[in-house]
Amino acid sequence: MRHTITIASNPRMVILFLLVIALPATGVLLLIFAGTLLGIIALAAAAYLDYSMLRFFRNHMKSWVETTDTELKCRMADGDLLVFSWGQVTSAGYCTQERGRPFLFVYREEGDKLVTIPKEYGDFEALFSTIKQRTPFQELSLDRGETIQERLKQRLQSDSTEEAEIRGEVQDPD
Repeated sequence: MRHTITIASNPRMVILFLLVIALPATGVLLLIFAGTLLGIIALAAAAYLDYSMLRFFRNHMKSWVETTDTELKCRMADGDLLVFSWGQVTSAGYCTQERGRPFLFVYREEGDKLVTIPKEYGDFEALFSTIKQRTPFQELSLDRGETIQERLKQRLQSDSTEEAEIRGEVQDPD
């Protein structure tokens, strides 16, 4: 199943469109009321910001997450395609933040690949359910200033130490 970002799944994108309209309008008003030089500078700045915002919008609207019986595929906003075979996933889960929006994450230790999937993707609950069923799933809550990368690194280091202790590879210093 393919999940994409749409205006319906992310209504905040409407604000982006309003800004795209408001910036040149402000430049035109400055051109009329504040003088030619200031107006031209404002219009040039508005054109550049509009271009940047529209490019951002287009790239995010082209991104998607697809689940199949064998893998998870993610087309990132920068155009990269990440493919995770379900068997290769080292860690996955749902993450909440003290200040920020919740997201899903999928991590593959081989190649050190991490993808975060915000709630803005359509049919997020179905995506949540699929990832939970097919991966070693966990729910995490990040402290203020903590990143998912730091938490996963910390957790994976403690897991590898515990495994070494079980196999008798780590000696007690006493």
